[in-house]
Amino acid sequence: VKDNAIEIAERIKFGIEKADMVITTGGTSVGVSDVVPMAVNSLGKPGVLVHGVAMRPAMPTALAVVNKKPVIILSGNPVAAMIAFEVFARPLICKMLGLKNVEARPKLKAKITRRTATVLGRKTFIRVRVFQQRNGEFFADPISTSGSGVITTMTKANGYVVAPENREGLEEGESVTVHLFDDVEVVDEDV
Repeated sequence: VKDNAIEIAERIKFGIEKADMVITTGGTSVGVSDVVPMAVNSLGKPGVLVHGVAMRPAMPTALAVVNKKPVIILSGNPVAAMIAFEVFARPLICKMLGLKNVEARPKLKAKITRRTATVLGRKTFIRVRVFQQRNGEFFADPISTSGSGVITTMTKANGYVVAPENREGLEEGESVTVHLFDDVEVVDEDV
């Protein structure tokens, strides 16, 4: 769909009529062509409830309600969209399906392999490659903490770590909780 508020509103309206939820990608930042929140608001109240979240990546995420149905507006950047989907859309979909455990993704404790900078005041989602040494110890190797449009950071990662907004970084060797979205390999490498 082109960056045209009227055309976008028509597509979202169609989605609302046919589905229980609408998820969009792109057009939610602060540029002239970022018109999705405006298009959603044109469809009636309450419209956009939240536009911008204190997390990195995915800061321009917006959450809305149209005709009593949720509309989740994700960034056009692939990594930001994937992280925001995990944080906002996936749990909501699970609840709408009546699933009791919306936190079904496996988690484990691991030691982070190197110091990783984060932004104070924003929850930071750090993509990591988790591996297990033959002795049973788990490690999380940061892939990248920036570049929300760089999809290779997700293809190389098998999990992510959430650094809280009150931290300016994670220290090498620090124990972290990893949210897994792929298998963990067992390796012989030293850390």
